[in-house]
Amino acid sequence: MIQEPILIVDDEAEVRSTLLEALGDHGYTAEAAASGEEALVRMAERPFPVVLTDLHMPGGQTGLDLIGAIRNQFPDTLCVLITAYATLDTSIEALKRGAYDLIQKPFRLAEIEAVLNRALKHAALLQKVRAYQEELEGRVLSRTRDLQEAHQEALTLGDLSLQALDAPTVEAALAPFLDRVARRWVPDGLGCFRPGEGGNLGLLVARGRLPLPQQLSRPGPGPLPAPRFGYAEEHLIPLGNAGWLYLGYEDRSVFAETDPAFLLLARHLELVLRVR
Repeated sequence: MIQEPILIVDDEAEVRSTLLEALGDHGYTAEAAASGEEALVRMAERPFPVVLTDLHMPGGQTGLDLIGAIRNQFPDTLCVLITAYATLDTSIEALKRGAYDLIQKPFRLAEIEAVLNRALKHAALLQKVRAYQEELEGRVLSRTRDLQEAHQEALTLGDLSLQALDAPTVEAALAPFLDRVARRWVPDGLGCFRPGEGGNLGLLVARGRLPLPQQLSRPGPGPLPAPRFGYAEEHLIPLGNAGWLYLGYEDRSVFAETDPAFLLLARHLELVLRVR
């Protein structure tokens, strides 16, 4: 069953009803309009991939006029022109107006079916191409926005790093960076440690419902053991050799240590710890 709707445009009621019945019997979905003006109104209400229109419709738009209007208003719709006067000039003018094909009267139903099938396949291909173009444009727009946001984030972090040089304490220097971590990745617990005497790590800043230890013992070189501070999900992330950042979540989160935005912020945290 061919479900794509076809719009038949003809000023003769008998022609409209004959085509509707014949196409319906062969599995097509079709509707009819008595004039070009009515056709444009119907097309504004719902899409038609193919329009089958007569050339001469006294008292209103001709088929050529309708094809031109459809080309301007509904460029994805394909038009097939039916005429009893298929001269070379008519054919050339129809193509100029944007006609997909031309059928000469008298015609056989098999001839119309062949043209309609080609037109419907062509229209389906155009729809796929349009959908792909829209998807591609959406991806490009999304990527452009991501790059713009990344650029703005880099500028903002650079400004915060410069301001950290004049902050009265290292805790004050770290605060705006930790605020950004809290807003974007929403941890329930947040802390920052830095190396102290004897290789242990001293707590600089702690936020959250659960207390964090004032010191972490480091048994030796290499990664620290996984923390056990009471949160269901915990991350202890090295900031180079300058310190460690802790994030704790009471429930499972979507936080990823490899998030490029997080890695950029972590490098600025490392810079602040190095210079303060």
